[in-house]
Formats: sequence, C-alpha cells, structure tokens
Amino acid sequence: MHISCSSLFLWDYTIDNIIEILVEAGIENVEFWAETPDFWQQRHEGGAVKHLKDALSVLTERCTVHAPILDLNASSYNEHVCEVTIKETLWAIDLARKLDASVLTVHPGSRTVHRPPTPADWDRFYHYLTVTTRCAVDASITMALENLTPRVQSMCYEPVQMAKVLGMYPNLMMTLDIPHALQVDVDNAIEFIEHMGARIVNVHVGDVQNGTPHLPGHIVRNPQTSNVLGILKRSGYDSDLTIEIDDKLLVRKQSREDKVLLLVNEKNYFLGQ
Repeated sequence: MHISCSSLFLWDYTIDNIIEILVEAGIENVEFWAETPDFWQQRHEGGAVKHLKDALSVLTERCTVHAPILDLNASSYNEHVCEVTIKETLWAIDLARKLDASVLTVHPGSRTVHRPPTPADWDRFYHYLTVTTRCAVDASITMALENLTPRVQSMCYEPVQMAKVLGMYPNLMMTLDIPHALQVDVDNAIEFIEHMGARIVNVHVGDVQNGTPHLPGHIVRNPQTSNVLGILKRSGYDSDLTIEIDDKLLVRKQSREDKVLLLVNEKNYFLGQ
C-alpha cells in the first residue's frame, strides 16, 4: 500500500509548499482537494492547472482528486444546488483527466433538512450519478463514492446503502473512509470491506476517539482502526492509504515543522499496521 495525504491537512499552504511538505515527510502521494484555496481561487486562470500538474509531478505516485463538496449537495431540495453540484463534478472529472489522476472521490447526497432521505432525495442523487458516471467513463476516470459521517440525513454511510448504489452503477467504485465507518462501530467498517472490498480504490485513514473522527492515528492508537487495517490488507487492497487529519482538532496551532513531523510519525505508524 502507498501512503498518501489529503491536501485538506495543509489547507492554508500554497500548492508548492504543500508538495514540499509532503516530500519532506516522505509521503508518496496526495489526494488533492479541488477546493484547496491556493488553487481554487485561481482555477480558471490560464496556467493554474499546469502549475498544479507540474507541482504534483515530483511525487512518485499518481495523485487522486477530491471533487468539490463545499456548499454543494447532489440531493438538495434546491434544484439549482443540484445543477451546480453536477456542473462542479463534471469540472472535477476534467481536472482529474488533465492531472492523470488515478481516482476522483465524490460525496453522496443528503437530505436538505435533518430528516431521513426521501425517495425524491434518492432520485436526485441517482440522477447526479447517472450523469457524472457516464462522463467519468468517457474520460477514462475512476470515480469513487465515499462513505460519510453517520447522520440522519446522510446517504451511503451504511454498507447496505452503499452496496445498493454500487450495484446500480457498475462503473462506480468506493473510497472507504475508515474513521467515518468507525463512528458507527467496527462491524460497520468491516462490512464495507467484506461486501465491497473489490470496489474499494482509495482509503482514508486517521483515527476516532469518543466519536470524533480524523485524529492522528499514531497519537490515538485505536485498536479498532488497527483491526480494520489488518482486514483490509488481508483482503488484497494495495492502493493508497490517504492520511486525513483535521488539524483544527489538534491541541495547538501547528507550524510547518510540526506538520512535517506529524506526517512522518503518521506514515510510520500506518506502515507498521
């Protein structure tokens, strides 16, 4: 397995500094969040994508891309939000193609209010997937649906829901977020692997403590995370382990040197699992 890192952890840095930090920490790859500010705010300017591609070229593995998700919702009650969510995902598919990314991760829809999704909410999500998966196939991009934090309005945070959607869209793969899955329980995380292991093409790692996800694994050392990683490895998974840490949860503001050291420790911890 290859150790990658979400650019979300380095949100405040420029593209060049993000890559420099990853290289310094010995990280082989990056999951590039399209909404990383240094890129997002100039994404339509001439040369922005080329600059990003040139910066990524120093890494040893093909990058993955995380599609835009902020302020967006594939199942929104507002039809204009649904339309722009499709538009931004189509843009992200083109970005992934230009970057020669191995995977594009997208999010499920969710009901606009804090109530269980209705059939109409699911229909809007299926429309989103029908349009975007067709475009991804045409662009030769592997699109993967991520399991999210369990909430009453959320979709696909349980294996049974994810399995149904993947069954409907044979070209759609899965990004397994282990911390999200463990927010339910360890059996929930294991069931994703047992029933959809062949469709998992990217994995987000970090740790969970008292129900809070995306803490550093080498600090929390949750045995459930180690258990899930062992099952994942025995299943034959051999792609990215993408470190995803919410730096806002750390006890103090992290300097550049702090973040490099944290990534070194995180990499060594997960490679030892």
